[in-house]
Amino acid sequence: MFVNIKTLTSLNILSNIINKVMAEKNYDKSIKILKALADPMRLSIAQHLANGAELVSSQEIVQSCARRLELSQPAMSHHFKKLTESGVVLIEKRGTENFYKLNQELCEMHGIDIRKL
Repeated sequence: MFVNIKTLTSLNILSNIINKVMAEKNYDKSIKILKALADPMRLSIAQHLANGAELVSSQEIVQSCARRLELSQPAMSHHFKKLTESGVVLIEKRGTENFYKLNQELCEMHGIDIRKL
């Protein structure tokens, strides 16, 4: 197989562009995650999920956090929405019930250990 210098240069430039785009997307995702965790209430919710069972029912986690953090149900919904939109918390639907879990893999991929925050 014959590959000329011009082709190699083009491939190198394309590779650099792809790496840059991937880095920017990763950077944007890291910012989104950190913004979600910057709120003390959301960080507390994430820590609660990190220290609990693998899957926690929405009813259980909302009641537990609402009592502990003294938040209304609409405020809890707002915080869970931000956490799920950022990918920090995952939702698993089973029938009519939602279950939440911490997206440990995503956090680790971005160098975040919720238990240490």
